[in-house]
Amino acid sequence: MNIRSQIAMLFHLDKCIGCHTCSIACKNIWTDRKGAEYMWWNNVETKPGTGYPSKWEDQEIYKGGWKSNGNGEISLKGSGKYKGLLNIFHNPHLPLLEDYYEPWTYKYLDLIESPQGDDQPTARPVSLVTGKPIDIKGGPNWDDDLSGTPEYARRDPNFHNLTPSEKEAIFQLEKMAMFYLPRICNHCLNPACVASCPSGAIYKRGEDGVVLINQQVCRAWRMCVTACPYKKSYYNWNTGKSEKCILCYPRLEAGFAPACMHSCVGRIRYLGVLLYDADKIK
Repeated sequence: MNIRSQIAMLFHLDKCIGCHTCSIACKNIWTDRKGAEYMWWNNVETKPGTGYPSKWEDQEIYKGGWKSNGNGEISLKGSGKYKGLLNIFHNPHLPLLEDYYEPWTYKYLDLIESPQGDDQPTARPVSLVTGKPIDIKGGPNWDDDLSGTPEYARRDPNFHNLTPSEKEAIFQLEKMAMFYLPRICNHCLNPACVASCPSGAIYKRGEDGVVLINQQVCRAWRMCVTACPYKKSYYNWNTGKSEKCILCYPRLEAGFAPACMHSCVGRIRYLGVLLYDADKIK
């Protein structure tokens, strides 16, 4: 018997108003820096919809999570001891930048320094990756409140196995109703990201179950990005390291709630400790 504690979370989805206050609180504290602009450790999605990154729930594309071997054992869906070695220098199951979005800012100096004239000056969007002007084509909540549209709702991976008549019935309903889905790293009991890392950089703390990435050990193989079924592990293109939600462990250790939970307007988030036997997890 190996009794451990797990910080567990519960979200009351009926109370979520989709205000994104949690997302902004997390972004301002943890990912407001170069290379992390596209990272949203906390985000809120409209369902049905494609989510962030696009179609993250479709594991036939991304090969995330575990699969049953039929003998009571499980193995990683996208990588393993041998498959991981074959793909270690080229991982074919990673989300691309267009599956997230190309982060941008605006040329505000064009507004400030524009000479007097008859035309209204504009601030063009500029990529934070390349520094070149871009046309904005996506964002972290690009399909916000659009769950009744064919562009997003009909591409929801959860509808793949429905018949056309079932889909049509749901879409008729979704023209009138929808719900918000706030998402963070689940800090799983048996994290696929931990099992997939060739460098052994990802670990689960025994005292509270928080899953962390050792930045000194990480070699940016990005197997964790593929392995996570929720796509909550990200690659920082500036530092060359993988990063993820740390459940605000400095706040936890000081007796405070994580920023996303502390800032929640609807008070939909509950946090507590569960005890479990680690020897029974396979």
